[in-house]
Amino acid sequence: MRHWPRDEAARRERDVMVQQFLPAVLSEGELSFEDGQYLFREGDSGTEMFVIQEGHVRVTKRSEGGEMLLSTLGRGDFLGEMALLEGMPRDADARAVGPTRVLSIGQGGLLMRIRRDPTFALELLNCLSRRVRDLNARMAQLAPSTSEGPGEA
Repeated sequence: MRHWPRDEAARRERDVMVQQFLPAVLSEGELSFEDGQYLFREGDSGTEMFVIQEGHVRVTKRSEGGEMLLSTLGRGDFLGEMALLEGMPRDADARAVGPTRVLSIGQGGLLMRIRRDPTFALELLNCLSRRVRDLNARMAQLAPSTSEGPGEA
């Protein structure tokens, strides 16, 4: 474990280093996209998630039958969290609908936000749960119906 020196000059040096290092770790910043421009493509590596500040983003998934609309997100919604949390490639395409402005949040920034405001983590989990529930409902609509109950033949 590293211990920081206690003298004033060393503290100032540490503060300068932290100020230079933190923005790179947090990697927060605003990005702007024009209509039709991709925020990311399926298969891309992902090191940040996005919170929509202005505009809309259409999230689609490629399949054998073409392109399937997963969601259209607007102000306050977030996307890209799966790649950030799991360290896996992007699972869908995300494209701006009209001029769109987003806040980009890296993994360090996400962890810092969760530590500073635990209710942020709860809101994130609520939203993820709602998305799973919506997906389950959509899957149920697509599945063939059967009149048999569990264990009946």
